[in-house]
Amino acid sequence: MKQLCRLIVLCALLIINSKAYSQTQTGGYLTFTINEGATIVLHGAAQNVAAYQWYKDGVRISGAMSKDYTASTAGIYSVVAFNMEGCPSETSDGVRIVVNTKGGPVAKPDTVVDLAVSILSSNPKASPGDSFTYILTANNNSPIPGTNVQVSYVIPPNLVYLPQPGNDNLVKYDIVTRTLTWNINQINNNMPTKLVVTVKVLTPGMVESVVNIKGKETDPIMANNIDQTVQQVYPLVISNVFTPNGDGVNDTFVIPGLETYTDTELTIINRWGNTIYQKTNYKNDWDGQGMIEGTYFYVLRAKNKAGVWDSYKGYLTLLRTRI
Repeated sequence: MKQLCRLIVLCALLIINSKAYSQTQTGGYLTFTINEGATIVLHGAAQNVAAYQWYKDGVRISGAMSKDYTASTAGIYSVVAFNMEGCPSETSDGVRIVVNTKGGPVAKPDTVVDLAVSILSSNPKASPGDSFTYILTANNNSPIPGTNVQVSYVIPPNLVYLPQPGNDNLVKYDIVTRTLTWNINQINNNMPTKLVVTVKVLTPGMVESVVNIKGKETDPIMANNIDQTVQQVYPLVISNVFTPNGDGVNDTFVIPGLETYTDTELTIINRWGNTIYQKTNYKNDWDGQGMIEGTYFYVLRAKNKAGVWDSYKGYLTLLRTRI
């Protein structure tokens, strides 16, 4: 394993195209605030360097491998240097760029607030009819308070919003636009505020939940003002017992909702690991003919409407005794 190179990366900054800027130390970062349309040149300086790689908000900037990088958008920039052997340095300290998009005088660094939001599902494997919660988290990454903060979340069409007591003063829900709005008077630095949103699954399919945040103050980093979570709601609830005894009730292995899948593959395996039944595009018609009572193992693969194969595995008990 290559050892980390001991290259020291210095970020000296040169301003071009604009002299209207301010400089301060904000939120632990050296911060430059410029007007919209201006640019700022970030200059990496290290010894014995063959190449550089620049990053914005921790994401590699494609093609930005020169000593100098010209930035014009808000974000936190850093750089890694590589020597002739391709060994990387430690990532440099971040430099924050704030862009004043409102025109006029450059925004003062002590009036900008970096808000962030996230959304997390409490039940990534929810099924139709299940109720579960999303946890919305609003945070402030800046040293000054964020005020008049508003978080919005449009409830996906295959979910229904279930209002909870105690949230009426903070949360408003527009039934027409399906938009939930969470109002927060103030968020202080690194003091995250959480909201639990209860929903119920109506129909199977892909659930894409997107949440946004905004506030009164100028926000220098818009990348963390939006977050989303995507999960698949599976339509199949597979019974683990069927009774093929000729009484007309539960005589075949039926999987409700299987018809919602375009393609299926069902395999039944006995306790010794032998495949005793296999069917493509299964039609809920296996009656266990020739099989003794006992426990079997099933493997079901089903292609959903998105073209993705979902897999189900479990145990199935075959009973012939009349009750």
